[in-house]
Amino acid sequence: MIKVTFVSQKEAFVSLTVEGHAQYAKKGEDLVCAGVSAVSIGGLNALENPDAFDIEVTDALITVKARTSISNHDAIVLHTILEQLESIEESYPAYVKVSKSN
Repeated sequence: MIKVTFVSQKEAFVSLTVEGHAQYAKKGEDLVCAGVSAVSIGGLNALENPDAFDIEVTDALITVKARTSISNHDAIVLHTILEQLESIEESYPAYVKVSKSN
């Protein structure tokens, strides 16, 4: 299962973690993993100021942590990533779990 954790404080982004594998299909054919990866990496590529974040991307882990306050543009990008991942969760709840904390 892919676990997504989105943390904010007072409506300001703090961190995003995407970890695990969906195991919806065998490696190389897993559309759920591919969708989550495309949304996550594509969204990170849209960040206006990636230097405002500590970003780590490995095979089964993506972490994004704000170093400082972030621009409105980047906040919108991160919330868009979250909404897209929630949409995948709605379609594949046995394979993706999204949690948010404030």
